[in-house]
Amino acid sequence: MWIRSWGRNLLLMSLGIILALLAGEGVVRVATMDQQNYVIEMWRYAKLLKEKSPDPEIGHQHLPNHSATLQNVIIQTNEFGMRGPRPDSHAQHRVAIVGDSIALGWGISDQQSLRGQLAQRLPEKFDVVNAGVGNMNMAQSVKLWSKINQKIKADTLIVLVTPRATAKVITQEPGWFVKHSELAALALTFIKQLMSGEFGEQALLHGYQQQWQSEAGQAILTSAFNQLKHITQVHNARVIIASVPEMHDFNHYQFGFMEQETKRYAEQYGFTYIDLLPCYKALLLHHFGFHLKISI
Repeated sequence: MWIRSWGRNLLLMSLGIILALLAGEGVVRVATMDQQNYVIEMWRYAKLLKEKSPDPEIGHQHLPNHSATLQNVIIQTNEFGMRGPRPDSHAQHRVAIVGDSIALGWGISDQQSLRGQLAQRLPEKFDVVNAGVGNMNMAQSVKLWSKINQKIKADTLIVLVTPRATAKVITQEPGWFVKHSELAALALTFIKQLMSGEFGEQALLHGYQQQWQSEAGQAILTSAFNQLKHITQVHNARVIIASVPEMHDFNHYQFGFMEQETKRYAEQYGFTYIDLLPCYKALLLHHFGFHLKISI
């Protein structure tokens, strides 16, 4: 009799947990229907547009010939898995944009992205392609371009080096629950943030300093620049290294060590270097009339 009562209670408790999870999932899905939640949209991005790369040094890549609306913006890939139209095979010159989600143009249309704007401004003899993929470090993004470069050539590479350029990125298949549940994706992200124990701008600064100055971070940069040097030698391509600043606070910018390190590598390897921090500051000053502190 006691065993039956215990079993019934366990069954009712399990049913209650399942119903609560289903209700929570429903609430999260309704609340994120406007496609403004960054965590959920990145979760959908990985689910709808990414696949595991056969090359472990690349980790993940875009699915070719796929399309998805993310943060109310259409992201469409061509047969090479690059965002944007099919490369123009008749173009005399090609510019390839290499990097992570900044290069991809996350949250903006293809026309507004760097690829789109360059395509509008360069002469018709130039073709511009976008090899940017979200959540990649510099070594992964350059390795991905090396793979694409076997099929299409580019005589100019614009490599966007962001604060995440030296991040250790581990590509792994999520569990079934996380893969199919927005509630689980949000909960996992929240738990990871709590476990990191780092919050606020100073914690961000400390984290980036450790990341860029660590042996692993230096190894990522060295690998990426060695790959770029090989590309210039084999394909006679010009490399432009553009350093993208950390965007939390331009008033009291504390992340200059990243630009300095990127410039040091660019000069060491003989690449053209562009620091985009002054450009960002000038744009904000032009549009708002004052420098702006951004909350991300």
